[in-house]
Order: sequence, then structure tokens, then C-alpha cells
Amino acid sequence: MRLIAFGDSMVAGAGDPDHLGWIGRVLLGRRSITLYNLGVRRDTSSDIAARWRAEAQARLSDQEPMRIVFSFGANDCHLENGAPRVSQAGTLKNAQGMLTEAAALCPVMMVGPPPMGDPGVSARLETLNEHLKTLAARLKVPFIDVYQPLEADGLWRAEQLAWDGAHPGAGGYQRMADLVGAHPAWRAFTLLD
Repeated sequence: MRLIAFGDSMVAGAGDPDHLGWIGRVLLGRRSITLYNLGVRRDTSSDIAARWRAEAQARLSDQEPMRIVFSFGANDCHLENGAPRVSQAGTLKNAQGMLTEAAALCPVMMVGPPPMGDPGVSARLETLNEHLKTLAARLKVPFIDVYQPLEADGLWRAEQLAWDGAHPGAGGYQRMADLVGAHPAWRAFTLLD
């Protein structure tokens, strides 16, 4: 199977000393899956929407099962010049376009955004997470909500604050990987069940 992961620095695994992030950790030991980690630091949903098709096209194959997973939102919620970098309406429009178009190519999934160390960003993210969850349900796209469990996770928060306020270390990414990997939708998506 080929799995293409699109997103921001959380997908890229910024801050992980092992350079695995959550996506590398959740697939650890799954030699039958070729991972294309296309997370880009500071990318918003608009940036991902502009690049994902071309990047996916170069990796698509009819020789083996394909999967596309999206995870974004934190950079959209960061303020720039006093306003979020991408409005919630803009993020939802981008998400709808990406999820709809990608689902026409192969099975697609969305992993919701994790909380941030900055309380303002986190509050906007919590609201966005709920809207993304509703959108995914309407589109019949599996959605894994990691926001609340990680918000309550002391290790996630401690590692964020110890480094740059946004990205955890190896332990935090492992917690996120554990949440994703245990979810029935992930198990079905990656053909574990």
C-alpha cells in the first residue's frame, strides 16, 4: 500500500528528535506500507490545497492500494496581522475541496488538528476541529478526533511548552500515534482489520 500524508509541521513531525512524528510512529513496523510524508512546516490549508494534487499525482499507482490522509488547521488558526491566517470558512472550503477531490482517487481520511500551547490558537482550533468533524461526517470521510485527548494529556502539553510552544517531542507524538492507531477507522483504512 502507498499512503500519502498531507499536512503541516505536525504531519512532518517537527520537534521529534527521532524525525518520525505521529504518522511515522503509527506506521512503525508496517513494512507493507510505503509512506509519503508530505507535511510542510507553516503550511495552511490554502497552501496544502494548492499543492496536494500535483504531489499526489506523482505518487499514485494502480499497482497497489492507495490511501490519502490529511491533517491540518493549526497554521490556519495562528494570527497574522491581527487575524487568523485562514478564516474558518476558508479552511472548511479548502477541506471540502481536498477531501472531495481526493476521495475520487482513492480512500481518504482526515486526522483532526491537535491542540497548541497558545490558548488563543487552541480555542480557535477547538472550534475548527468540531467543524471539520461535522464536514467529514457529511462527506462520509473517516475523521479521527485527537484534540480533546491531547488537550487533557499532560505529556503533550509539557513537551510543547518545553520546546517551542507548538510541537511536542517523541513522547507527545507517540501519544498522538497511539490515539490514531487504536481508532477503528485507522485500522480499516490501513487494512489492519
